[in-house]
Amino acid sequence: MAAVAVTVAAFGAATWLCGALILATAIHDDATRWGLACGAGSAVAALAGMGGYGYATGGRQTATAAAESVTASGERSVAIGGNSHGTIITGDGTTIAAPAGPGPAPTGPPAAPQPPPGGTAATGNRAVAIGGDNRGTVSTGDGDGGNAGATP
Repeated sequence: MAAVAVTVAAFGAATWLCGALILATAIHDDATRWGLACGAGSAVAALAGMGGYGYATGGRQTATAAAESVTASGERSVAIGGNSHGTIITGDGTTIAAPAGPGPAPTGPPAAPQPPPGGTAATGNRAVAIGGDNRGTVSTGDGDGGNAGATP
């Protein structure tokens, strides 16, 4: 309600200032002067309305962003909850060497961790998870030093 009141007040004040004070000495025709004043008042009211919209919805946007979970738990992993427009490089251009020494024999593929509901998760080493659209280059660095893991 406050945003509406500020928008109406901004329109009224800007229209009166232009019509009664600023344009009064330059334009003597009342219809032209008040028409221009209403246009200026409308422009000021539009700016006030945009500010009021941002004020009124600011709390909801923050709550929505906080509700989405973004997790990057692996070494050099990246998780982006929204859109990605830049370059993401998680590696150094060399391949990952197998650990030295004997180890336990694998018994099967490990279960892949599931992302949280409504969220984005990158759980493996050098993993990349993007919750929105990707417009950039993504490279995990695993390969010959080029963009072996890149997706356009």
